[in-house]
Amino acid sequence: MISFDLRIDRRGFSFDVSGQFDEGVTAVFGPSGAGKTTLLNCLAGSMRPDSGSIEIDGENLYSSADGIWVRPAKRRIGTVYQDGALFPHLSVRRNIDFGWKLVPAEQRRLDPLEIGELLGLSDLLERMPSELSGGERQRVAIARALAISPRLFLLDEPLASLDVARKGSILNYLKRVHDEFKIPMVYVSHSVTEVVSIASHAMLIRDGSVLGFDRPSALLLTAALDGSPVERFENILYGVVGDSTDQLTTIEIDRISISTRHQNKNPGEKVVVSLGANQIILSPREPNQLSARNVLKGRVKEIWSSNGKVFAEVGVGPEIIVELTESAMNELGISVGSDVFLIFKSSSVDVFDA
Repeated sequence: MISFDLRIDRRGFSFDVSGQFDEGVTAVFGPSGAGKTTLLNCLAGSMRPDSGSIEIDGENLYSSADGIWVRPAKRRIGTVYQDGALFPHLSVRRNIDFGWKLVPAEQRRLDPLEIGELLGLSDLLERMPSELSGGERQRVAIARALAISPRLFLLDEPLASLDVARKGSILNYLKRVHDEFKIPMVYVSHSVTEVVSIASHAMLIRDGSVLGFDRPSALLLTAALDGSPVERFENILYGVVGDSTDQLTTIEIDRISISTRHQNKNPGEKVVVSLGANQIILSPREPNQLSARNVLKGRVKEIWSSNGKVFAEVGVGPEIIVELTESAMNELGISVGSDVFLIFKSSSVDVFDA
């Protein structure tokens, strides 16, 4: 567990944030300039607050009252930033080994080769960073941060420069990392898609203050009520390939099946699915005689509005976000707890390698 109580007041910027993060993935969410990166920099030790405290697993890393300040290199906190920041003159293997060698032998818990295999880097170990794609570079950055056997893993907008396909792939790898190594993660983003896809809890920050700490979907309601704009939303789902015909492929996802355009993939292959919230029709009645291949029955769990748009979280097995206009929601008469049907075409579903 990590707990913190941090205050900064410099050149018109006021930052007063406190809280605690338990095991799991906690997203720190908010608009640009809210203070998300400031929080991570304080936790990592690259920024020193004016006052307050930081404690991890019972050890004080910072206490202004007691004069305690543990240097960043001694904190064993892994960090990954938007650009990855790999050493350009070192191969993938040597980039990962660099982090591993920083840690005293008695504190090494994770093997670099095991990390590389988990992140799909085994065939890339001798390549140089200039020979890698953006998604591959981020995976190497994640592996290097894991090689220090961190007590806490901090990720600051790690997917901001990637396209949807690579974002879905990296999110899947991060879930594997958490499931395998049980390292608490703090994931900073202003992306609604990423927050809902990866986090078990979320903290909303605005103007250097905490507005809420809750489940991601509930926190988005808080954000909407506060006036924070909610971006175009992509549902990121994880599944396996099922049966195929000449025209369609079935993807099995958490007790439901989704039909997509034909995929040149083998049954049982793991995939990432992207489905735009604005590509889904929400209906209170089961449809008849529609060309759409996908009709899923579910129940509305949350509803929030932002800038004239309405977002509904519907449980159909996995949770899926649907975007509507306010007028459409009013006409449908749908509220939290309503049984509904989600309708979307197979052509609205994008499928990527996991």
